[in-house]
Amino acid sequence: MALIGSEDLLQGGMDRAVELMALAASTVLKFGKPKIKIAAIGPEEFNDIAGYCEGLAEISPLFDRDGRSFVDLSKKDARALLVGAKRKSVYNFDCGACGFRTCKELNQAEMVESIINGPCCHFVVYDVHMAANAAACAAYYLGLHCRVFQTIGAAAPACEFIEDVDFCVGVAVSYESQDPFFDRHKYWTDEEWAERFAKEFPSFTRRFMGAAED
Repeated sequence: MALIGSEDLLQGGMDRAVELMALAASTVLKFGKPKIKIAAIGPEEFNDIAGYCEGLAEISPLFDRDGRSFVDLSKKDARALLVGAKRKSVYNFDCGACGFRTCKELNQAEMVESIINGPCCHFVVYDVHMAANAAACAAYYLGLHCRVFQTIGAAAPACEFIEDVDFCVGVAVSYESQDPFFDRHKYWTDEEWAERFAKEFPSFTRRFMGAAED
């Protein structure tokens, strides 16, 4: 057969890996009715998502930090699987977990548009996160660096990278020699960490956020 270089092997492997992640997300246990939407993005879309996050930097320290990370990812061959759904119930369980007595009341409630839209059927939320976890598990077994992002999930519908969803989760993957997803504290100085989190998350600490350094 013809020789295939390292770069082509890695990029081709990443394409197939994201497809397998989509299969895992599609076949994972759900609550019975098909409603999950799946799409995928690459470096160019990461650049657009970084711009969206930059626009929210003043109101959300997490978007501020992750947006800087996504600028770096846009320069690499990183990808993300997007998993989303509509917020309304399709089950008629009338479980009350959403805060409404019946699914009908939830479905008639006006949507509150925010970074994450709601109110949402809890079983739909479970389905999306189970699908995202299955995709992340597939990435793990394929040897990829992986992280589940709410920030990617919030930005992707706004950037029209996934359609007909009210909320979304992003599962980012990379084959870089070093994991790019768990060193995001490098985008803030210690002083910035202390200032921003004291303001935005007064009950939290840096250690709670997983970025403390001894």
